[in-house]
Amino acid sequence: MKKILLFAALAVAAQLSPGCKHDADVQPSPSRYDVLAGAVGHWEWERSVYGFAGPRTPASVGFTRQLVFGANMQLVEQRNARAYRQTSYLLSIGIAGPCANQNALAVVFTNDTDLPNSNNKAFSISQQNGQRLLSLDGAAACIDGDATETYHWVAE
Repeated sequence: MKKILLFAALAVAAQLSPGCKHDADVQPSPSRYDVLAGAVGHWEWERSVYGFAGPRTPASVGFTRQLVFGANMQLVEQRNARAYRQTSYLLSIGIAGPCANQNALAVVFTNDTDLPNSNNKAFSISQQNGQRLLSLDGAAACIDGDATETYHWVAE
C-alpha cells in the first residue's frame, strides 16, 4: 500500500511541478497587450487608401499585416502572422504638416516602405457594427500626399 501511495504522490508532484523549456521550445505568442486598444490582441490591416491611387489591401499586395503597440513603446509588426519588424513609437497630441491639427491624437513611428505613409500619423479608434477600428492618417493625407490606413481589432 505504501508503494501505491508513494507512486501516486510522485505522479501528482510530477504533474504540478513546472517543466523545463528551452528557448527553442518556447514559441513567441502573437498575444500581446496593445496600448491603443487597452487589451491583449492585435490590429489587423484592412486597407490603405492613397488619394487618387486607389486602395491597397492584403489581397492586392499579397500579405496581411498585424500591429501591436506594446506597453514598452515598441511597435511590433507582423506579416502573415509572423514577426516582420519592430520599431519604437511615440504617442502625442497634435500633428504637424499640411493637415496640421493641434488636438489630434498622434502616433509617430518609422513607417514600413512597402506601405508608404508619413511617420507622423493622426490616429482615431471607433466602433462600427460592433467592431473596433483604428484609423491612421498620414500627416499629408488630407491633400492626397499620404495614406489613410484602416485596421480592425482582433482580441486574443
